Amino acid sequence: MTRANLVRTARFLGRRMLGLLLVMWLVATLVFVILRLIPGDPVQIISGIDVVDPAVLDELRAELGLDEPLLVQYLRWLAKLATGDLGVSIRSQTPVTELIGKALPVTLELALFAFLIGLLISVPAGAAASRRKGKLTDALITSSALVGISLPSYVLALVAIYWFAVKWQLLPSGGYVSPTVDLLENLRMMILPAVTLGLITAGTLVRMLRRNLIDQLGEDYVRSARARGAGENLVFYGHVMRNALIPYVTIAGIEAGILLSGAVITESIFAIPGLGRLMVTNIYDRDYPVVQGAVFVVAGMYVLVNFLVDLLYSWLDPRVSLS
Repeated sequence: MTRANLVRTARFLGRRMLGLLLVMWLVATLVFVILRLIPGDPVQIISGIDVVDPAVLDELRAELGLDEPLLVQYLRWLAKLATGDLGVSIRSQTPVTELIGKALPVTLELALFAFLIGLLISVPAGAAASRRKGKLTDALITSSALVGISLPSYVLALVAIYWFAVKWQLLPSGGYVSPTVDLLENLRMMILPAVTLGLITAGTLVRMLRRNLIDQLGEDYVRSARARGAGENLVFYGHVMRNALIPYVTIAGIEAGILLSGAVITESIFAIPGLGRLMVTNIYDRDYPVVQGAVFVVAGMYVLVNFLVDLLYSWLDPRVSLS
């Protein structure tokens, strides 16, 4: 790599890092403000509805630092955040990093399984639909993809639970067991939630890949390759598929980020103790530090995934310059 390329790459990385820091600051600010706009007093919730003595509530509020002005609370939150300190849970007095450390691997496992299912379905389905454009196979695949995109995740989850857990009793309806405790039971419990999220992801990716493949099949280089006598499979998989996968990677990366941050409903329905369920539970309890920390970590993963996708995109397509 030449010195000029190194300079351009360094500038690109520097700009992106500044952009990432700005996004994370905005996320931290928004979650802090929005949580305090939600009706409900965390001190009253922790103390119980029966506790109405203002002196008791004021004492607990002072102990938790909730009696200070919002600006002071906000600046303290940012200062701790800069050092990696996400605070302590108001309800359990457990460090937020500890709570997130237990929930994060569960969410990552679910997101990984769902993402793999989406990839395994979307690539062959998108290829089959594009090669049979306008035929019955194409209509069935695109219709199925549209259904997957349109149906909310909770609908798919409830349908899956009814058929596979209640009616046929093939799989558990929810819960979680660590793979280090029982790998087989872990896989059984993760099948339904992973398939629920994976089908939605596959729907988006199938439509994207099909459109890309059809566009590439109409390019001049395809006609030139066929005129030179290249086989149809060689043209499709050696040239068309490779070019169509470049924009597909971008959408796949965005979907991966969505899976990391969008499993809230699925985790709640299947009683999976991941980040999504952790956020929902503590929103009800108005446990500000836990919700703030969980949202910040999820946003950080989403931003990081998109950053890595940008780097991968520039590597896959030399026409895209890092500058």
